[in-house]
Amino acid sequence: MRNLNLDEITDKISDYSSDIRYSDREHLEIKIPQFLQFLNEQPISKRTVERIQEDFSELKKMLSEDRMTMNWRINKKEILNTLTAREFQGAFGYFEILNKNNSENKYSNHFIELANDWYEPRGDYYKYHEYFNTYFFEPFIELLEWYFRESKIEKEKDYFSREEILKYESNFETFEIQLQKLGFGQQIIFDETEEIKELILGLNKKNWTEVIKGKFENLIIDGIISLEMAEMLIKIITGEDLKLR
Repeated sequence: MRNLNLDEITDKISDYSSDIRYSDREHLEIKIPQFLQFLNEQPISKRTVERIQEDFSELKKMLSEDRMTMNWRINKKEILNTLTAREFQGAFGYFEILNKNNSENKYSNHFIELANDWYEPRGDYYKYHEYFNTYFFEPFIELLEWYFRESKIEKEKDYFSREEILKYESNFETFEIQLQKLGFGQQIIFDETEEIKELILGLNKKNWTEVIKGKFENLIIDGIISLEMAEMLIKIITGEDLKLR
């Protein structure tokens, strides 16, 4: 499968998660591993789950302790007490689903037994399935969607969230106003930057910035604009002082 942009991967995850959410529990042993594989194959979602592991590293460390050697009942209570916010519940759900997925032998009810491991619901496997969705899968999907919607870029390999894309859309409006003052060559520059606007949905910050620099360097070589003008326009788009030479 080709690399999906932010809009496409958001829609795909919505479809896949809905299918898992309402799936018969015995089919989860196939559908969840396929979903996790999809997340790991797509650059945007792969970086997003990496960020979850980085941002919730302390929780991940607590969950990675050897449960055969520690006092599991006491530690389990301590871990559950740390899940004071929905995003922590989402990270917890992801780490536990991922841990289950690493088991070589999967079976019917493999994933939903997480409910019994942690919450001991009263009832049958239908109740386990309900708890699995409520305390593991749903919060994880919500956390993924939050990163797509609101997260800030922390590293150059991070991708743009919708909130950050809105900020850059405002920059492009300012850029187009400035471009109208240039006269000669403005249509060529406009055509080049239209592609830049589209690429923000699919490239991380580092690669997107490199594309911008490359396009403006070509415009300088072709004699369309000067170096000083190019760097000024780049600053309008990115908000940063990026030197071309």
